[in-house]
Amino acid sequence: MPRRSRPLPRPSPRDRPYEVRVRNAQVQSDWETLVRTRHGPCTACWDHISTQPGVPVGSRYTWLKGTQKTVDVDGEVLDQWQWEIDRGARVKVGVGKGYVVVVSVSTGHPKENE
Repeated sequence: MPRRSRPLPRPSPRDRPYEVRVRNAQVQSDWETLVRTRHGPCTACWDHISTQPGVPVGSRYTWLKGTQKTVDVDGEVLDQWQWEIDRGARVKVGVGKGYVVVVSVSTGHPKENE
């Protein structure tokens, strides 16, 4: 008798060295909206920023330059990175010691990047 196939669970790291936080309720709401429409890319983003937020991923995830190089979060200056979800949507994060703060989520190309 042939064996039945079974679901293969998604591998995930045992430890998440970085706690993922959100700047405020509006950013959390924007994130939840983005997840509903672009679940796969948002999951990839979250997986990366929770484990390796200081490591670029080609042109998909980069450290911002110029005036956007850093961001002030609750009085602490953090390096600011951006994950390109798709052609329009972006997630910006500030990287601290042991944590990452999602500082903005946009479903269209952010105006400050132009």
